Amino acid sequence: MICKKIKGQLKGLLAQFDNYLENNVDTALKISSELKSILSSPVADIVTAIIPGTVDDAVRNELVQALSKVVDALTIADSCRQSVNANEKLCCFVQQLKLRDPRFQDAMLQKFASLLAGSLDGERLEQSLYDLFTQAKYTVENRKA
Repeated sequence: MICKKIKGQLKGLLAQFDNYLENNVDTALKISSELKSILSSPVADIVTAIIPGTVDDAVRNELVQALSKVVDALTIADSCRQSVNANEKLCCFVQQLKLRDPRFQDAMLQKFASLLAGSLDGERLEQSLYDLFTQAKYTVENRKA
């Protein structure tokens, strides 16, 4: 009985998963995946490394602003907040992630993607829904592999 009720509620939530939100989640997961790869092989300009060169300037600017906002929200070291631009904040964030357990890294990158998706979507939904959609998409994508 309880499982049927939860299943029904979950279906209702997933019905809100529109194409616009799906694109934002896809973008956020691609960026967090790029950040994960940077953990093992650092680059000088993280922003350039994680944002595709084919993205137009307006979208790129929106992404840079969102990335800066997300790093501030997830700051695992107060020193990252003092960085003056998105690239410095991301470098600091990556350096702090490298010091943590891989499971913590994965959890933090998952939340990073969720917050980024919400920011790109104009935060029109509750954050818990972005968490749910991001986790669902991540799970589906990683099951294919």
